[in-house]
Amino acid sequence: MKKRFYGTAGAIAALAFAGSAFATQIDVNTAADGPHGNHEPTLYQVAHTAGFTNVTAASPQSNDAYWTFGATNSSSSLLVATWTSNFNQATFGVYDPNDSTNRLSLLGAGSQLGANTNETTGYLKYSSSTGLMSSYYTDSASVQHNLHTADFGGDVFGYFLTIGGNTYYSDTTLNSGADRMVGYQGSSGTKGLMNEYLFGWEDGTDRDYQDYVATVESIRPVPEPSSIAMFGVGLLMIGFAARRIQKRDV
Repeated sequence: MKKRFYGTAGAIAALAFAGSAFATQIDVNTAADGPHGNHEPTLYQVAHTAGFTNVTAASPQSNDAYWTFGATNSSSSLLVATWTSNFNQATFGVYDPNDSTNRLSLLGAGSQLGANTNETTGYLKYSSSTGLMSSYYTDSASVQHNLHTADFGGDVFGYFLTIGGNTYYSDTTLNSGADRMVGYQGSSGTKGLMNEYLFGWEDGTDRDYQDYVATVESIRPVPEPSSIAMFGVGLLMIGFAARRIQKRDV
């Protein structure tokens, strides 16, 4: 009986190891007071106003570095709110995983109430025939503006935020190891569906991650090769432990 307990514990540990390859929980500060004493909402309160009612402090995070599209090879972005003194100096967009200076803008500066009225939705599309990414935004009259194209060498991209004269990336290795973006996946039964994510950005040191909050739909995370390898090792450990348990029961 004791031997079976250790075998089962090993399988559980392997499963936890495999899962940890894909998610590292970022410590989000839940304090509601801003740096100047002004009362600010937490990231979770901002998420709820955007329809992500499933998001709480205990929710699993999707802080993946790189992303790709869903079935349509296109996605749209909405600015939810910006709670920072740099709210009028911001650009949100995507970058080439192979060259972080190769970027496309999706959304610009906003306010605590959301996007500026002349810039409501940002769009990103990928053409499999040309291999090019394109981006533009629409205004309140659904008129397209600022169409640009770039070659990312495929349909994978990272997200960036330029704010207050600094640029931050979804890939922490480009931020000297600092997590500047935290993500949450929507869920069925809420406004944020399974293919929609809410991204909260940190532009300072208070770790509230509501300095710039945007939602993006029709995307999915792309695990890094090292994470895939770790996950494979975890599955092998689970299979090995399960076989040992089976042999003992025979």
